[in-house]
Amino acid sequence: MHYYGNETIMSLDQVIHLRPNEVRVLEWVRTYEFLENSAGEDDPVQEFLEIKIVEDAAVRVRRNRITEFPEFVTEREELHPDVETALDVFIGWAAALL
Repeated sequence: MHYYGNETIMSLDQVIHLRPNEVRVLEWVRTYEFLENSAGEDDPVQEFLEIKIVEDAAVRVRRNRITEFPEFVTEREELHPDVETALDVFIGWAAALL
């Protein structure tokens, strides 16, 4: 896990175990652009995920595709009224990438 300003960067494995109260405290979490393979080496993942509590008390979840690092496009974005609903989507997307 790494912290950059107000953003926390986690592995997909860590994201799978996130709890709603952790998202509330961290406010903005995204996944790494790398995934460790069976040999212990990092393979690039062309997508990364974000979950962020936005100012109007909603929670935004994004699935981004890296075009040419560090450039990316948002492939999917959802706005949820609470952390629990958004976290279910976020974890589902992370599980699909794993």
